[in-house]
Parts: sequence; C-alpha cells; structure tokens
Amino acid sequence: MKKTLKLITSFMLLAALAFTACSGREKQQDIPSKLPETAASSESAALAISENDESSVQPELLAAHENEEEPQKKNKDIVILATSDVHCSPQKNFGYTSLYRIREKFLKEGCEVILVDDGDEVEGHGEMFGTVTRGQQVIELMNKMGYDVATPGNHDFNYGADRFIELTKMADYPYVSCNVLKNGKLVFKPYIIKEAAGKKIAFIGVTTPRTIGYYSSTSLFKNGNGKVVYSMRGGSKNKKLFAAIQAYTDQARAAGADYVFLLSHFGKAKKYDAWDNIDALVAATKGIDGVFDGHSHDAKKLDLRNAEGKMITRIAMGSKLSRIGYLRISGENGSIKMNIFSWTTSSVTPSELFGFKNEMTEEVDKALAEFKNIYTGKIGTNNNPLFISNPDVAVPEGQTPPSIITRAETNLGDFVADAMRITTGADVALIPSDKIKATLPQGDVSMKDLYNVLPSSKRMITVNATGQQILDALEWSVRKYPKANSAFLQVSGVTFKVNTKTKTPCKKKSGALDEIKGKRRVSNVKIAGVAIDPKKTYKVTSYLGVIRNANNGYNMFKKCKQVRFDGRLDFQLLTDFVKINLNGVIGDRYMNPKGSNRITSA
Repeated sequence: MKKTLKLITSFMLLAALAFTACSGREKQQDIPSKLPETAASSESAALAISENDESSVQPELLAAHENEEEPQKKNKDIVILATSDVHCSPQKNFGYTSLYRIREKFLKEGCEVILVDDGDEVEGHGEMFGTVTRGQQVIELMNKMGYDVATPGNHDFNYGADRFIELTKMADYPYVSCNVLKNGKLVFKPYIIKEAAGKKIAFIGVTTPRTIGYYSSTSLFKNGNGKVVYSMRGGSKNKKLFAAIQAYTDQARAAGADYVFLLSHFGKAKKYDAWDNIDALVAATKGIDGVFDGHSHDAKKLDLRNAEGKMITRIAMGSKLSRIGYLRISGENGSIKMNIFSWTTSSVTPSELFGFKNEMTEEVDKALAEFKNIYTGKIGTNNNPLFISNPDVAVPEGQTPPSIITRAETNLGDFVADAMRITTGADVALIPSDKIKATLPQGDVSMKDLYNVLPSSKRMITVNATGQQILDALEWSVRKYPKANSAFLQVSGVTFKVNTKTKTPCKKKSGALDEIKGKRRVSNVKIAGVAIDPKKTYKVTSYLGVIRNANNGYNMFKKCKQVRFDGRLDFQLLTDFVKINLNGVIGDRYMNPKGSNRITSA
C-alpha cells in the first residue's frame, strides 16, 4: 500500500511540476484541483528523478519526506535560487510558501543556499497587494523570506525613484546595481560578494537603461524643483553600460571572487532591440559565469556566447512566481548547472496540492489579511450618493441609468477633482471624465470603493501653467458640449460658462488640439473666485498622461515645468482626501447630483 501511495504521489508531482528544458520549451500539464486524499497523506511521498538529466533538472522538492527534519552533513554544494518580476504576488503559483520549502530541501541536503531577486517586485502589474502601501508590504515579506541580494527592475520605480530608495532602506538585504545613478553617483553598490562553502560569489546588478523616459516617465526621476536627477548609464548601443559591467566584473575577480553572476533586469524578447537584449550584453563582456535575467517575463534557458567565445547560460524566471531559477555549484569539481523550476497552473498552488505549510505560509497569510483590512476596511462615511449618471432618469429595475459624467458636471466629478487639487496643493484640477467609472454609494466607504471610482490607478502631476493654457484646455474640453465627450473635464478651483450656441473654434489634428480659431465658447472663467489672468502662472494638476503625453488631446501642457509629482495613485489620493482632509465624512457640500455650478451654460 505504501509503495502504491508513493507511486501515485510521484505521478501527481510529475504532472504538476514541469521544468524548463534547454530549448526553452516548457512542459505544461493539466493539474487536478485536489490531490487524492490517500496520496496527499503519504508521509514518504517523493519525486526521485535524476538530477544529472540536464534537460529536466528535477531534485526532490515539494513532497513530504520521512525524517525530513534531520539535516544532512554539509556537502559543499552551493545552490542559488532566483526570482524575478514577482509583481506583488507572494501567494501565486509557487508562492513564497513553496520557495521557502524548496530552499529548506536544499539546506537539508547539506547545500548552502543563496536567494536572489531580479527586480520588479514592489509594483503590482494589476495586483493590489503591495500597491496600497506603495511597496512596503512587499519589502517586509521579502525580509521574512530571507533574500540575500536583489537588483532593481524598471517598475520598481513606479512610485517615484525617491520612494523606491526609501523602500530599499527598509530591506534587510542589499540592492545592487551598476547603473542606477543620482546626480551622477551610484545609488547602490554595483556588486556584492557573498561567501558560501568556502567560495566567494559576486553578484553584479544591472537595470535596463530604458527605464527612464521609455518604460517610465521622467517625472518619476525628478527632484522637488522638477529637474531629472537620476540616470542609468547607457551610451550608444549601451557601450558605456557594457564597459561598466566589464569593469565591475574585473573588480570582483580582483577582490577574490571565485564566481561572478549577473542579476540582470534586461530581458530577451523579439520586441526588444539592442537596448534590452541580453544577447548583446553577454557578447560584450567576459568573466561572467551565468546570468539570472528578468524584465521580459519569459522563461527561457539560453546559452549565449560571450566576448571570448565562451558559452554562458542565461535563465529567466517568468513572472508572479511561475518559475524559480536554479543554479548549483558542485562542491566536488566546481561545475555549474543552471535551470528553471516551473509551475504554470493558476488553479492550485503546490502547497495546496501537496498539503504543506511553513512559516512563510503564516507570514503571507498575515500580510494578505493586513492588506484586506487596509483595502476593504471602513475609512469614512458618504452622506449622499455621488453619481456618474442622471438619477432623475427612470430605468427598469436592475439596469443602470446612462452615464452623464462625460457631458456634464456631477457631484462625483466635483468630489474627484477636489480631491486631486487639495491633496496635491494645486490651484486648479482638470480631470478627464472618462477616468471616473462608478457611482459612490451612500454609506460606509472603503479604499476599494474609491478604487472602483478610479480603477485606472494612474498618477497625478502638478505643473506651472499659464492662464492662457488653462483657457485653451477648457475650450478643448467643451468642444462637443452638451454632447458626450471622453475628454470632458471635471474641474476644481475654476468656474466658467459655456455658450452652447457658439460653434467650437477648436481644430484638431491626430486627435489632439491643433489650433483655436474664431469665437470661443468659454467665458467668465474664474480661479478661486477671481477672473483668470491669461499671463499669470497657476499650479495645475492632472493625470501624468494628460500633462506629458497629451492624452485626451490636451497637448498644451507638455512643456510646462513640473512643480510636484505624487507617487500615490489616484484612488490613494481619494483615500487620503476622505481620511485626512474630510475627517472621514463626505458631507453635504456634495449633496446635489448635478454638482455645484462650476460649469454652467451661458
């Protein structure tokens, strides 16, 4: 019976645990939602597949073992486990529970284990966990997980570069990067040397130099005066970066490193050119023994030729813990083997399938519970429903009244615009109505409710703009008024009238404002109750994409000087507005569904 149970469990593990082959192709199997109870309860279940098979490196990882609490003697082997692009998903796929268990298995075999990360951890890529604390919960969990070293990814700067630096100071492990600079000086150590089993192992960090201005707005990297103070050395076809990597590789060797590995957030995909091509990096360098790569979310194992013609292995770990990178240095002869553990089913995690828990299970569950409390717990009360639709329009039961927020002022529009203006300290807030998606009901309010109002989760930027630029923006906003228009602005700090009998003077080109020619529709414009001065400078806040990328056609602000960039997302600004500025009560100033007459017809 015991032998049968072991065979059943081994079969289930084979079905569930696919490992990336050298060709980069992955075996994927359908995995049952539950393991048969008899097999799951087997104390001796094990997966025993030869570790010498280079195309499917499969050590005993996840199943329960007899006497597994008894560690073996040190065997002088060194194992490096690597993650990348976890994106606020500590519970998904392998999850930290399985990562912890895998590490424990190697430790109990007698290996020394180093745990590394390739970046893009603190930003969610659609995951709310981590996002609501702007990365803090992620760093705290990585501390609990016991990471030894990490390198920044491009998305790690999405809360603002200064915020990411704050987060790294919360980490119990070091970040390394040879190309993240502030005011021309390295922010992190370019490499670190770890000692294990009597060997010195260097890890050099590198982040795609396209982070600034390509993957992320330059606004994320500016100081309080609006000046870009961060940079990521690249040069023509990354020659400066490759030279720096070579220099630090040589330094690490001179410092006694027996092995040098690259923690690279660089990527490998067809859409990336030489700027984001790990092939070019390896081809330009020598002395690197292996590459742990991220950024492109692939899970390929590649053998790449370096500057000396030597073949170097590069592995990538997918995203959201669907893969774990694996490198083993033999204590006998110093040889290196690299491969990728793969778990590609979303219906069940290994810990659920095989019924195991460990201390990371508790830590992750605790963090997720804290997140839930932050995200869904009561933060205030709303005295009146705030509408995107016309409540006076009767519709059949169960149906939603048609939205009017893209063609008229509403109390919800006033509320959102006020929140953006007041929390950013601007004079005027201009909010495209297509960002506002749901009515806020009367009653208790949570952060989740506010996220439903602004689910795009974008950031605001405040700039100095002239009165004339504001006038042009208002004219563009009402060019179709009173008809629906996704670019129609909900406003705060400004009031104006619209002459609906006057034809719009706006001319567009490629979907954006080209020129304003003829009599204007907008008149009687006041800011803080005072007539607008076209030559005066005002602080204007709106979405980053509106200001810098001319989203919704608003191209008049592209060159305005930045006053403030806020790392908080729009729904987080709403949250702070309710909790701090409104003292938890959205009061009767927002009682009227049609707003407070900020936009009226002349």
